[in-house]
Amino acid sequence: MRRSVPTCVLAMLICLAGPAAASASLSYHNPLTDVRTGKALSCPDPHVTDLGSGSFRYVMVCTTDDEPNAFAIHKSHDLVHWHPAGFVFPKGHQPGWARQSGGRGGRFWAPEIYRIGKKWVIYFAATVDPSKVRLPGTSGPMVLGVASSPTLRGPWRTRILHYRGQFNDSTRVDESFGGVIDPSVARSPRDHQLYLFWAVQATQIWTGRLSSDGMTLDRNVRRVLTPTKPWECHPTCTIEAPEPFFRGGALNLLYSAASTWDGSYVVGLARGTDPLTGMYKKVDQPVLQRGTRFIGPGHSSQPVMGPDGHSYILYHALTSPDPKHVSNHRLLMIARVSWRGDRLAVNGNGKAE
Repeated sequence: MRRSVPTCVLAMLICLAGPAAASASLSYHNPLTDVRTGKALSCPDPHVTDLGSGSFRYVMVCTTDDEPNAFAIHKSHDLVHWHPAGFVFPKGHQPGWARQSGGRGGRFWAPEIYRIGKKWVIYFAATVDPSKVRLPGTSGPMVLGVASSPTLRGPWRTRILHYRGQFNDSTRVDESFGGVIDPSVARSPRDHQLYLFWAVQATQIWTGRLSSDGMTLDRNVRRVLTPTKPWECHPTCTIEAPEPFFRGGALNLLYSAASTWDGSYVVGLARGTDPLTGMYKKVDQPVLQRGTRFIGPGHSSQPVMGPDGHSYILYHALTSPDPKHVSNHRLLMIARVSWRGDRLAVNGNGKAE
């Protein structure tokens, strides 16, 4: 299906309300394709940063799981045609504190890329190597990492940003099980404070303040979301992939629930006022769910402004259930995002198409 579409404005980390001047409407066909081969492009857990201008205005990173080269980088001028631009951590250049991928037990998940100050910053989840670093208070396999570089070519300086149970001695609710995954960042329009959101596998979403350079997480972290809706519990309760953004001063939190692999995966929406209060109200039904051709839509990007002045999200989806959990079977999709008051509409009908 080829679509011509409109939306709202997102400037880097903050989604701003109001119409934007539009050029020709964006035209696309899902799934998006590899410009080199014309084949469907696999990009699980896509995240996009809008630079606002340039021959390649958009930069996207994707999950690579256990592939030998970690975190594919893509560039685009229009959100539709994506050109490969290397890897964040190619083979032989992965963080020393992580298990190396490519048959050596390492897994690299859910990268998100931002411009903070004058540098690129990437947040991600990776399998920690216990022979290289011992982390007190946790046995979770996945930890959150952060990497920075003045250029996309690197070199990337990395560190462990957060691990499960790191702040249990100072919080009222413990991060008591599972690995920590799916980091994402938003900046408050009120005080310009950066906030990190992440998932604790597989039933909690947490948040905390970041330092102004985005490299350190404050110990005052809070659990803000757990499964409460029937559609979040198929076959078991799962809530993950937080994607926060501000619109008109209000905090919106996209998240994914249920199972990506059996096709029940959906995208939900919760709204709050202050990131740390935990006072979030969920929309009753998913804002994006399976369509007739594609199932398991989820782990969307934050909304990003297209070259036509309208707003879009990118996400992954399957064409059929995948009991083998092959990461690169998840295909890259794009959808129009529009607003009617405070009601969010994805693709107009909430379906993956």
